Amino acid sequence: MGHNYIPATRKEYTWDSENPYYEGRKYPEPTVCPECGAVFKDGRWQWKEHIREKLPENVNKALCPACKRKRDRYPGGVVTLKGKFLKTHREEIMNRIKNAVEDVSALRPLQRILWINEKEDGTIELATTSEHLARHIGEAVNNAFKGKLEIKYNENEKFARVLWERN
Repeated sequence: MGHNYIPATRKEYTWDSENPYYEGRKYPEPTVCPECGAVFKDGRWQWKEHIREKLPENVNKALCPACKRKRDRYPGGVVTLKGKFLKTHREEIMNRIKNAVEDVSALRPLQRILWINEKEDGTIELATTSEHLARHIGEAVNNAFKGKLEIKYNENEKFARVLWERN
C-alpha cells in the first residue's frame, strides 16, 4: 500500500497510487473547476478567494478530483452515525460535522462531503471524498459527544468506513 515511484518517459516522474482519482499529473495553471470553482494554482487545488492575482479570462477548465468523485458517486469514505443520542441531538451533531468539514476544506478544497443520506430509522450516512475526512468527522463527533467509534480501512484501496454510535 502507498505510493510507488515509477519513471515515465522524457525524464518525467509520476506517482502510482491506489486512488483512482489521483491523476499523477499537474494541470495547466491556472485551471478552474467549472462545478465548484476551485482553482489549480501553485501546484495544488485552492479556493479562488485564496488567490491574490486576477485569473485570466481564457482560463483552463477541468473538473477537480472531488467533483469527479461526486459525479461518479465514488466516495473515499463513508461515515455512519446512529443511536438514540443522535435522534435527540441531531442538530448539534450535524453542526459539529459542518464545522469540522469547513475547517478542513478551507485549506484542502478536495476534502468534502459528497452527500448525506438520512434513513427512516434515524441513521445518517455521509459520503466523503477521502478516507482522511471520514476519519476526521468520526473523531470530531466522538470527541464532542463521546460514544463508540469504529474506523475500518479497506486493505487494498484508499477507503475508510467509520461508524459512530451512542444510545
